[in-house]
Amino acid sequence: MATEITLPTQQIVFIRSLQEEYKKIDTWLNEAQDLSSFVENGQTLRFPEAGAAPAVYKNRTTDVDSVEPTETVYDVTLDYYDSQNYKIRNIWNHALPYDKIQYYTRLASQAIVEKEIADAAYTFAPDAAGAKTIILPTTGGARDGFKMATLDDIIRLARACDNAGFPDGGRNLVLPSDMWWDLVSNNDILKAQLSYQQNNGVINPTIVEYYGFRIHKSSATHVAYNVGTNQKAPQGATITGNVVPAGFVFVGTNVFRAGGAFEMFLTPKQNNPAGRATEFGFAHRFKADFVLSGQRYSALLYQNLAPNFS
Repeated sequence: MATEITLPTQQIVFIRSLQEEYKKIDTWLNEAQDLSSFVENGQTLRFPEAGAAPAVYKNRTTDVDSVEPTETVYDVTLDYYDSQNYKIRNIWNHALPYDKIQYYTRLASQAIVEKEIADAAYTFAPDAAGAKTIILPTTGGARDGFKMATLDDIIRLARACDNAGFPDGGRNLVLPSDMWWDLVSNNDILKAQLSYQQNNGVINPTIVEYYGFRIHKSSATHVAYNVGTNQKAPQGATITGNVVPAGFVFVGTNVFRAGGAFEMFLTPKQNNPAGRATEFGFAHRFKADFVLSGQRYSALLYQNLAPNFS
């Protein structure tokens, strides 16, 4: 007679499956440096913010002096992401329990990643303009009450990043779908990039590269900006009135992502006499944030309101 899946070794199989499904999902967040190896006990990230660069001398004729770098060490507790539990009753258990749990393991991994991406996007976008944080509006023609993103906007953004001393490499611009399609569809150069990919058997309509940016299309609007207060809007704010969609810039080496422990929680149906259902769910420890304090080297490109629209 078949037995319910309750053995610890079988739970380990599902946790490994969750990890594998999680790692398969390729997103713009993979451009951030991965500090998972610095996570202790699957829960706490410990990493240093390096001290200042050393002085460099030319044609020095005396002894070179020394400086002891001052590092700031951070202990960051990873956030806890719990997926909602699944409850599979006997009447719906047409397939083997193993197959059912395997299927929902894949769904849970996707849901956890999507929530982590949303939180990382909001974290990476600067709160307001500053010495090393840039806020710029789009300037293109009107569409649905907003000004469209253009290549000229990307040039302005690149110039502003240069002037603020952003690192040249690893610049990533993440745009919500409407802004991305406005940018690509109105520019022959970017459309040619996608055409080149197609002609060479590589079709990836979510990434283009231009003016030093790796430009990603995000399927959701994770960041919004309030043009009335000149501040990033609260996470999850409705796009209405002065609250408009926005994309954001991060430098891969200046932000991090860190994953910790995966957990599975399982109550087999024989331990659930009232519900007579197998109930299970998953959890993941994760954190995404800046390596440097003060949101340095980040930018936001918001979709400006078109004239006579509010």
